[in-house]
Amino acid sequence: MRLRNLVMTVTASAALAFGGVLAAAPAQAAPATAACEHPCHSPGPGWTYITDYFWASACADTGNQGIATHRWNAYQCTGGSPVENYELWVR
Repeated sequence: MRLRNLVMTVTASAALAFGGVLAAAPAQAAPATAACEHPCHSPGPGWTYITDYFWASACADTGNQGIATHRWNAYQCTGGSPVENYELWVR
């Protein structure tokens, strides 16, 4: 948890510093991006979104615990990149 807080603090600080540089630069048209509504990475119909996890191992642990306690039959951890968390989807 401390590592996550450190990463978020560094990221926010860098964004603020970089934002000041961007404010001084002339405005340019931003490229069009396809923004998704959260949750973004549905594995398809029949899956239910549970929550996000920062670490893939935490997502998999929760998925396996749900199977062991018969709360669901299957799970998938989707997403996960330097700017996204892992989403837990269950059946």
